[in-house]
Amino acid sequence: MIIDTQKIEALPLSEQIELMEVVMSALIKNQDSFQPPEWHLKVLDARENEVNEPECWRSYEEVRSSLKL
Repeated sequence: MIIDTQKIEALPLSEQIELMEVVMSALIKNQDSFQPPEWHLKVLDARENEVNEPECWRSYEEVRSSLKL
């Protein structure tokens, strides 16, 4: 399948959002057959561990400053 991203970009924002909603609805119908990649499960596990370790939390200011170039 070839998707012409230029045609999608040319759509008005409201139609892009509608298209995204249609795609998400189709994905939800097939979610039981979806197997996430191993790397994604590892990322989710790492994030869950971070949530459970408050000493590793950073303030908004720390995160914001780390993102500045």
